Amino acid sequence: MESITNYFSELEQMMQAISLSDLQAVLSILEEAYHNGHRIFVMGNGGSAATASHFALDLAKNTIMPGAPRLKAISLTDHVPLITAWSNDTHYEHIFAEQLANLIEPGDVVIGISASGNSPNVINAVKLARQSRAATIGLLGATGGKLKNIVDAAVLAPGQNIEQEEDAHMILAHVITRHMREVVRSYAQTLALAGTI
Repeated sequence: MESITNYFSELEQMMQAISLSDLQAVLSILEEAYHNGHRIFVMGNGGSAATASHFALDLAKNTIMPGAPRLKAISLTDHVPLITAWSNDTHYEHIFAEQLANLIEPGDVVIGISASGNSPNVINAVKLARQSRAATIGLLGATGGKLKNIVDAAVLAPGQNIEQEEDAHMILAHVITRHMREVVRSYAQTLALAGTI
């Protein structure tokens, strides 16, 4: 049981150590994208791929408010035929960038989830996003890796192991979703007061 209680304690300490100013920078990017009708793309590998799918689901569904435009969130980890096609015909490093090349527009947001911060396919997609004048966000591990230096905003999870860092990323996804739900709710109220709905 000691290892379990230690894990919980370390997770709590890690969450307390996360930079709220870094998180606010992420929220500001997402708020601007929502109010301007832009899309949010999310990606990651392995456990982070599962987090990306979960995050995009929550952003797209759990923020819906009657009378307000819906938040547009898309996971780049879910289209298995397309992922395997690009991986087989080119290289796994291109699976996210090639998907984005069909979809990305200026003002969109690309979120890369990576405990190491060094996943080549995530890095390539972030670079494409920047070239396309899209905003970029990283949910990263303790060091931030290479991604920390090329995204517009990043939140680092200073965990002692990858499991804790992945836990933190899922918690952050839920925190961000709850915040964006309130942003959408507030916008719906503003529209109602203005008599547009």
